[in-house]
Amino acid sequence: MSSGEKTSLRKVATILSVIFHPIMIPLYGLLIIYSSATLLSFIPVQLKKMIFVLVVTNNLIIPLALASILYARGVITTFNARDRNERVILLTFSLLMYALTAYLMLRLQVPGLFRAYFISIAVVTLITLIITTVYRISLHAAGIGGLLVLVIFMILHYNISMVWQLISVIIAGGAVMSSRICPEDHTPAEVWTGLLTGVAVMALSFFVLLK
Repeated sequence: MSSGEKTSLRKVATILSVIFHPIMIPLYGLLIIYSSATLLSFIPVQLKKMIFVLVVTNNLIIPLALASILYARGVITTFNARDRNERVILLTFSLLMYALTAYLMLRLQVPGLFRAYFISIAVVTLITLIITTVYRISLHAAGIGGLLVLVIFMILHYNISMVWQLISVIIAGGAVMSSRICPEDHTPAEVWTGLLTGVAVMALSFFVLLK
């Protein structure tokens, strides 16, 4: 492979890593729920907007603002947090924000799936944080694993067709996992460990919360 091709692949990998950064996963999951052909898609518009704003604020804007501050102060060297200590710092803060979102969901009059989804995200983040202290797991892959479980659960639980959502998550998952391996940000083992962790923890959380 020529140097030009390697450069192009690295650019594509970087773009995919940004688009499907773990911080974006809660929002993507929410949009998947909104796009489903269930009664969940017909909840009041005002409630939809409230949940959307809550998720964007708690799980996107505030974490990005913190990461920017930490980067400016030299606490972290990249937004991908390649260093283990950096990852622990960002994961800890993300866990707090996911837990806050889950708590607020419990206080709001929202369907059970919304509560279960955001509680499960907090649980996945907690487990990946624990694993990260001893092993450099792929957070991108863990996030994709969680999305995959969300779609499969909705298909089975609500007996609906979500073909395009499922295909999109599978294709995106393959692309994201490759984007973490190609530039050698992660080994294949770290990526597969991340995916399996996301799938297993998310599935178990859904089973316990919505059985």
